[in-house]
Amino acid sequence: MDELHAWLARLPIQHIGVVGDFAVDGYWDLRLEAGVPSLETGKRTQPIAQQRYAGGGAANVAMNLMALGVGRVSAFGVVGADPLGRELLRLLEGAGINQAGMVCQEQDWNTVTYIKPCQDGEEMARWDFGDFNQLAAATAERLLMALEACWPTLDALIINAQSPASIHTAPVQNQLATWFTQSDAPLVIADVRDPAQRYGDCHLKINEQEALRLCDASPATATVPADEQVRTAAMALQAAQQRPVFVTRGARGMLVADQGGVHAIPAIDLVGRSVDVTGAGDAALAGITAALVAGATTLQAARVGTCTAAIALQKLGETGQATPQELVALWSAVVGPSTGE
Repeated sequence: MDELHAWLARLPIQHIGVVGDFAVDGYWDLRLEAGVPSLETGKRTQPIAQQRYAGGGAANVAMNLMALGVGRVSAFGVVGADPLGRELLRLLEGAGINQAGMVCQEQDWNTVTYIKPCQDGEEMARWDFGDFNQLAAATAERLLMALEACWPTLDALIINAQSPASIHTAPVQNQLATWFTQSDAPLVIADVRDPAQRYGDCHLKINEQEALRLCDASPATATVPADEQVRTAAMALQAAQQRPVFVTRGARGMLVADQGGVHAIPAIDLVGRSVDVTGAGDAALAGITAALVAGATTLQAARVGTCTAAIALQKLGETGQATPQELVALWSAVVGPSTGE
């Protein structure tokens, strides 16, 4: 427990940047029974009783860092000139996140948004905005200039790449890759889904399906890859990155590959509890990164990540974040007084 308190005490002096696909998660509460035929089309309307929005993707990662107590979090991403872009900036401002690196592109860019209609508590087919975005060269230049201005002050940089039309174009990737090799580079950790968006010379935090995809391997089954497959992929990625690799496995916990080998970190037991998987990976990424910059070892950071993910999982219908108080309570209950791996 003393170690956890010491890490949390160091977070207010840390500065962590998040560069990636900033998104909005929208929740629409449908009341289809109240629909009436439209006078214009004759088709039945789909009334929405309530709507609410939360930060998704890179925005949720940044909000998780703030919730954990990181002193300064800077956002580097792109929004469109649309209402959802304004809502995303409002959410970031409300969380206290530095928006100097958020760039608005007025043409060929819709703010990445995931609209989740819900009927009687069940999430329906999702509506996605932003899959056809095209990053302009001028936008990329403005984004990189903002990041370069902040670079000397960063203790860590998180890379988020999840949109099919990501900000991680070749010019952005090439410039970031150059900066990563500098002697004064901060700790860098990437969460990527597409092999084309992979970065070298940095830590990785990915799920097991993404690990296999990055290794150009196919899972043994559609949903649950074999343990040996995932271990092999983790080892291969660590050898290529020459940095620790964190592979999340849902209820099966996490694998951590470092110079000492591959280590299994058990998940927090949530059997019998209602969970919402939305944002759990973001919470794990934030927990891992915050712990690393505060002085935790690789395995200690992985344990923090399993705890922050477990807390987020139990916050239903939202992209929930873990607070220091929640983390301390869970750590005390399931991890114990010492984590001196």
